[in-house]
Amino acid sequence: MSVPDRTGPDLAGTWALHGATLGPDGDTLYEWDGRMTLVPGGDAFSVAIETTGFKTSRSVSFAEKLTPLPSGEWHLRYGYEADPEHFATESHTFFGLSQLTFAPDLASARGTSCNYNGRYVVMELQATREERT
Repeated sequence: MSVPDRTGPDLAGTWALHGATLGPDGDTLYEWDGRMTLVPGGDAFSVAIETTGFKTSRSVSFAEKLTPLPSGEWHLRYGYEADPEHFATESHTFFGLSQLTFAPDLASARGTSCNYNGRYVVMELQATREERT
């Protein structure tokens, strides 16, 4: 009997992130950019996102889960919260849930996110790999 391969994909590194914040009717309220850093650890990855522009913030992940899909893609789900150590988020808190599906070539990802306790928004996410670590 063979043992299944438990090796996950190499997602570690820096990713350019583009988001679209959506209104209740699904229309785009505003777009934003940022950097997403994935750091391997245990069975999943820790995720840190820092946005740039007129709505800066930094969030860190918790309860990450990475799952292979039959298509060769990888599905990452995680909770996140405001980073209290960051200047833009030290005075307020927020938390949310995100999911990203990474392409089989591990060069891009698409997903969604919901933010609570402060901004109450839904976002569409697109990530492109910049650098491997």
